[in-house]
Amino acid sequence: MSLGTKQVTAILIEKNQEARMCEFCTQHGEGEKWYLTMENYSKDLLDQNKRREYAAEFLNGFDKRVPKSIKQLDKVRKTPLMRLAKPVLTHMQKQDHYGQVVPMEDVEKIFDMVQGAVRLPCVCRRVTTGNMNARYCYGLTMDQELMDSLDDSFSLETLSKEEALDSIRKLDKEGLVHSVWTFKTPFIGGLCNCDQDCMAHRTTHARKDYPVMFRAEWVASVSMDSCNGCRLCMRQCQYGAIRYSSNNKKVMIDPTACYGCGACRASCNKQAITLSARELVTGAAGVY
Repeated sequence: MSLGTKQVTAILIEKNQEARMCEFCTQHGEGEKWYLTMENYSKDLLDQNKRREYAAEFLNGFDKRVPKSIKQLDKVRKTPLMRLAKPVLTHMQKQDHYGQVVPMEDVEKIFDMVQGAVRLPCVCRRVTTGNMNARYCYGLTMDQELMDSLDDSFSLETLSKEEALDSIRKLDKEGLVHSVWTFKTPFIGGLCNCDQDCMAHRTTHARKDYPVMFRAEWVASVSMDSCNGCRLCMRQCQYGAIRYSSNNKKVMIDPTACYGCGACRASCNKQAITLSARELVTGAAGVY
């Protein structure tokens, strides 16, 4: 039986939407936002595949392991081998440990599921700044066994849902980029607050080695009627996605460069910036 025009059109629309959809949502969220899927935070997942041991080893050895890895990567990135290594490294990252940007409204939805957090020093900033107590990272599903396996330098802080959200909202105002992170995908073990001191930002954006942290399900845009051209948002953007026009004294956001973090929105005194679903934005749909 042949398909009618409307049926063909519906199938094409559905396939187009699937092509635009985040691969993580397709694989780990049944077509919905994968980081809003309760199963991906479950203790059942933490108990499987030696994830607890993986997370402890990852955190305890990060500041010693990563500088050596960067030196090795520097040798490769100056050669043609980097072209071959990049897809392999990306695949490995997606299997074990990667992040995706989430704006503040999605952070709030995440905390409706996990109820609280354990705040700990950022391992990235230990490497890049030498600060051993830069508390920008939040463990979302750390049980007592995992907490006990971390070394004493972490001096963990247990926060209620309200305390965690209050502290993250302050970081939001500072222009930090929120992101969820897997520990042996699809288990989500942490929420980080990143800037240019983070290894994820440097590897993915600054150095452009290979993607470690992927773009949000959102894209920012500016209302020309509301924007007063103050450029506060430009100072907050970690990704250079905002342009200023001296002709009309307004800013514009390049959707192909935007990570959808909402840092620009948090700094705007005129409420001129909004977030839209990435899949609906021309030029940004399907770009992660």
